[in-house]
Amino acid sequence: MATETATAGETERASAENRGTRLSQARAFTVRSLREVRHSWLMLTWVVSFPAIMYLLRVTQGGETSAAADASVALGTGVLGAMFVCLFVFGNQLATDLEDRRYEAYRSMPISPVAELTGRMAAGLVLAAGAFGVTILIGVATGASFGLRGLESIPIVLLAGVSTCLFWMVVAIPFVVVAGNKRVASMATTLVAVMAFILTGLNGVVPAQSTIDGHVLNYLPNTLATRLLVAHLVPAESWTALGVSPPALPTEPTFLALLAVYTLLAVLAGTVLVNRTLYHRGWSA
Repeated sequence: MATETATAGETERASAENRGTRLSQARAFTVRSLREVRHSWLMLTWVVSFPAIMYLLRVTQGGETSAAADASVALGTGVLGAMFVCLFVFGNQLATDLEDRRYEAYRSMPISPVAELTGRMAAGLVLAAGAFGVTILIGVATGASFGLRGLESIPIVLLAGVSTCLFWMVVAIPFVVVAGNKRVASMATTLVAVMAFILTGLNGVVPAQSTIDGHVLNYLPNTLATRLLVAHLVPAESWTALGVSPPALPTEPTFLALLAVYTLLAVLAGTVLVNRTLYHRGWSA
């Protein structure tokens, strides 16, 4: 009995130590990723200013607008900024490690692939939030007006932002692995972000300009998240006049469930891709 108790205690301690190690590794990858961007002022300025410039070009060339219209454009362009960070910056850093053959060293170390992915994604979320936030601030400074529908909107807005970021970071992984070259990967991921933005009508905020059927915009990862942001940050009485509806905005609980499923699938897919393509392992932590 005493032996069983001791064994159980040792197992718990080992499990706690493993968790502590994974957290330390994830923190290290987060800090390293943020430090790399901080030391590259050109990249930092570009990823933060790019969506804001796109927003200013849109609202200054579109003729007379309203506060609500500017707000919806700012949201769509802000999501583009988050996508750009997740595809370009996340992908660029991953491609650099591959090009410099660092994964040959990583594979020989007791590094948790999940910890690495978590750390890189955490850094990506911070940078994406910065790019999105700058665009929103520029929007407010130029007359855009936002307003939460209620306190329940806060977790929904956060979920929409996190979900779309995780999705696009996972999308970047196979592009980087297949390209095998930082320059090619950077060009490809940037093109993906811009094309997704244009083809879906500014991430779904201008359905009339989308090449995709309007109702489908409530189901695609980038447009579902953006249209949820519009639904919870732009007054409902403005939706029809702005042209964001029809189709009806995704306000029903089923759309939140779909977004949660996208988030879970992104995490699972990212874990599998990192294990199999970068570490050449099966499922592991």
